[in-house]
Amino acid sequence: MIKYILTVLLLINSSFALDLNSLLNNVKQSSNKEIIQENKRLKDFIENKNRQKELLNKTKRELKQENLETARLKKIIEKNEKILAKKESELNIKIGDLGEMFGSVRQTSADFLTSYKRSFTASQFPQKKEVFTKFSNSKKLPTIDELTTFWHTMLDEIIQSGNISKYEATVIAHNGEKNTQEVTRVGQFSAFSKGEFLTYSDDMNALIELSVQPASSYKDSAKEFETSSNEIKNILIDPTKGTLFTMLGNNPTLMDRINQGGIVGYIILTLGGLGLLFAIYKMIVLNIIHTKIRKQRKDISKYDDSNSLGKIAGIFYKNINDSISDLEIKIGEAILKETNNIKKGQSFVKLLAAVTPLLGLLGTVTGMIATFQAITLFGTGDPKLMAGGISTALITTVLGLVTAIPLLFAYTYISSKSEAIVSILEEQSIGMLAKNLKQND
Repeated sequence: MIKYILTVLLLINSSFALDLNSLLNNVKQSSNKEIIQENKRLKDFIENKNRQKELLNKTKRELKQENLETARLKKIIEKNEKILAKKESELNIKIGDLGEMFGSVRQTSADFLTSYKRSFTASQFPQKKEVFTKFSNSKKLPTIDELTTFWHTMLDEIIQSGNISKYEATVIAHNGEKNTQEVTRVGQFSAFSKGEFLTYSDDMNALIELSVQPASSYKDSAKEFETSSNEIKNILIDPTKGTLFTMLGNNPTLMDRINQGGIVGYIILTLGGLGLLFAIYKMIVLNIIHTKIRKQRKDISKYDDSNSLGKIAGIFYKNINDSISDLEIKIGEAILKETNNIKKGQSFVKLLAAVTPLLGLLGTVTGMIATFQAITLFGTGDPKLMAGGISTALITTVLGLVTAIPLLFAYTYISSKSEAIVSILEEQSIGMLAKNLKQND
């Protein structure tokens, strides 16, 4: 048994020894290879070191050469900068007059552009706007060709301001409808189409019918001017290039003025209208009475009860046999009755003539109150906020005076006419009494 065990141990030892030898041999082989590679790298390093030294020396020589070249170029640059500064100084001296001319061109172009945007020629020659805009915003000197173009455009604009032209253009009507139609332009002062006067809007690049047109006679003249050929015609123009036409549109009409008076203004006009109607009626009645009385005076014995004098004459002849005192009383009563009928309504006209100015004063006070309220709330910075109250204050006063003046004249006429009629009645009555008294004597 021991024999077998020893045999197995020997076999194991022998196999393990073989593995160690194999491992040792592998290690030795690897070490040899590394030594060979290390020696090779060392050799290469030594060779590269010598080569690097050569490269370093070569680089230093190149750096020195480049430094010399840099110094040379630096001197050239400094020299060129001095030459450039000298040339720039000479250039500034030479272009001094050109710079002033360019500034003048820019200013002139800006002025022409501002005028062009408000002119009627913009609707006929829209391409000019680009030329004027280019020069007014330019920051570099223009070329000869550009200056020539600007000069020609400016000259053409001056020439067109004195020409009368007919051309097709876009026109915006009152209802906002756009139409392309024939337009007649009178220089820079007026433009019209189909009798309607126009104004130019740069924002919309179109001609627009004026919201408030001139009088119909001027519109008729415009229509005749459009259809005429080589004839001298009168035509309305606006030398301010639309400013006066715009002011015409902003000018309030009679109804606008009346509306500014507010409710007090309406009351004044209503009372004034009623007073004037009644005054006219009263004038007609008094004139009819006066006419009948004059006819009756021609033959008072043939009395007619349709007129005041005839009624008094009828009372006289019907009571002619009564005593003079009774007859006088009856005639006096008849005169008093007719006088009341003749003067009836005079006080109403007088009252309206006195009340309407007071109502105007009331409107003035009301308007000033509204003005002071606006000043309290918003201050005096914006006059438009106070315009409403001031308009009411002034317009009501005007309406009150305008209404009271004709009423006062009407009252004076009615009063004098009534007094004249009453005076005729009294004179004729005294005459009849005197005649009767003489006959009795």
